[in-house]
Order: sequence, then structure tokens, then C-alpha cells
Amino acid sequence: MHQDDIGQAGSAVGIRADWDGNRIELRCRIVRTVLHRAADGVGGRTLYHSGLAIEESVGASETTLRKLIEHHVERALDEQKANARGVPPLAAQSMQTGAPTTYVRHEYSLGRWREVMTPTPSQPESGFTISAEHSPSEVEMLRRAYERAATNNDRAVIRRLAALSLSSGEIVQARRYVP
Repeated sequence: MHQDDIGQAGSAVGIRADWDGNRIELRCRIVRTVLHRAADGVGGRTLYHSGLAIEESVGASETTLRKLIEHHVERALDEQKANARGVPPLAAQSMQTGAPTTYVRHEYSLGRWREVMTPTPSQPESGFTISAEHSPSEVEMLRRAYERAATNNDRAVIRRLAALSLSSGEIVQARRYVP
């Protein structure tokens, strides 16, 4: 599922992602792509569903991809077994403890981003501060959303949400598996 047009069936595309501290880079061919939902209005997003065939993996990507799939299959099976028995699954033993201790301030000025490590979660006038634990792909997604924000109010909402994501001191148990 994706928002930008990636090409027609038969076209070559590259996929890059990070998982568990490892890079996955794949060269693929588009097998199918269909428009799932057209943008509804100015702020709406078009949504496509595409199928890709992996033609080549770069470096250790194949091993990392296999580990990623194995991890999610094992977790899904654990959840199913636990749900059937009425007991908490192993995944519930992992917890998200509240506030991070290291932050990265992403400042946007004159069409360019500047990244600064900081010990404080304060939000800049232009940009946002988030946990240093976010992956490069998550950071890029937030930056694109900030750049595309139509108004200063929209950008303020992004800063407020970033601030809220840093302020939680709660311990949250992960109970349900969501693929």
C-alpha cells in the first residue's frame, strides 16, 4: 500500500528499509498496481495497492528480510496460541517505557533540514524534536509531512504531536498483534 505512483506493471523499482538495525535493499519488478482510493479534496491522499516480485537483494538484505518475516510469523503464532488459551502471549512481556533520554531536533529553514542531538525534548520554532530511536525512514516521513503542511497551524499540530510522543511516562504493555 502506498500513496505515490511507483510506475506500471513491468517497471523496475527499488525498495529500501531498516529493520532491527539492519538495512534491507531490494531490486524489484512491479507485478500489479491498482488505484485503491483516489484523493478526495485538496488534503486527501491517493492510495495504491501494488504487488512486487523481488529480483535481487543487495548485501545481507536477503538474510535480514528472512529474519523480519520469521519474527512476524513467530509473533503472530504466539498471539494466536495465547488468544486460544486465554493467557497473555510472550509479546505482552515487551514494554514501552515512557520518555526517551536522547532527542534529535529537526529544524527546517529556507527549504533545508538541520539535525541536532539534544538532551531536551523542547520543540523548535520551525521543525520538530523526536526521540533519537526513530528510524531514518520514519524521520523522512515526518519531514515530508512537515514540508507539505499547508499552513502554520498544520505544522504546529505536527510539533504538538511530536511533543506528546516524548512526554509519556507510562508503561504500556503490547497485547494485541497488529501485522
